[in-house]
Formats: sequence, structure tokens, C-alpha cells
Amino acid sequence: MKSRSGFNLLEVVIGAFLFSTIAVAFLGVWGMQARGLEKSRHSLVATMLAEQMVEEAMAEGYERAKITEGDPETGEIEMATESRSKSGEWSTIPVRYTTEKTVTVIGDPDEDKLKLVTVKVNWEDTTKNGEVVLVTYLAGVF
Repeated sequence: MKSRSGFNLLEVVIGAFLFSTIAVAFLGVWGMQARGLEKSRHSLVATMLAEQMVEEAMAEGYERAKITEGDPETGEIEMATESRSKSGEWSTIPVRYTTEKTVTVIGDPDEDKLKLVTVKVNWEDTTKNGEVVLVTYLAGVF
């Protein structure tokens, strides 16, 4: 009598089909994860830049914070990030962060002594554009 150990052709075909279907699904998730990681990295850098600008405004204090209501302070910071193409080659892509700081007086400057500081950091990358906005208040001596 013949032994029935091993796999028949139908079992092998079904196994290969299931494996390839799952592998394709994981490859799609891997690409989405890489794009999400890149966006998260840019958001983190923009948040750190905005936090630094807010801390500088707080260190200036109410009296030294220059009112920039009609003409905000702007700047650009260019950084390089490494990215991997679909073919597997690494390349360096420049990412430009644009900063904008606005200081406005809230209420009556003689009575309220309160200034609003708004910091915006924008960036453009391969995924899409992004923006981080931080707001703080500076109070004068009452």
C-alpha cells in the first residue's frame, strides 16, 4: 500500500494563494506606515520649532515683545530628510519649514496689559503640506 504522507497539489496551491494575498496586504500597510512616519517626523520638527519660538517670546516678556499685528515676523528653515524610493534607492529631499510669529494686543493696552502671541510653522513634503499653530498670552504687570 502507498503511504499518504505529504501535501497534494491542491493544498499547495491554496497555501501559496493565502500566503501571497497576506503578503500583498502587508506590503500595502508597510507603505502607509512609512508615509505616516514621515509626516509624524515633520510634525514633530515643526512643533519643536514652534515651541522654541513661543519660549523665546515668553522670555522677552510683555514689555519687550514687539507688536507685529500687520507685519508678522517670518523666517524659513530648510532641512534635509532621507527618503527611500520604490526602487529601493535612498535620496535626500529638502524640506522647507516656514515660520510666522504674530504679537497682538488684546483689549486696552493701558488697562488690560495682555498680548497674544501666535506662532505658525508650515512645511511642504512629499506626502502633503502641514501646519502647526501654537498660541500663548503675555501679561504685563497689573
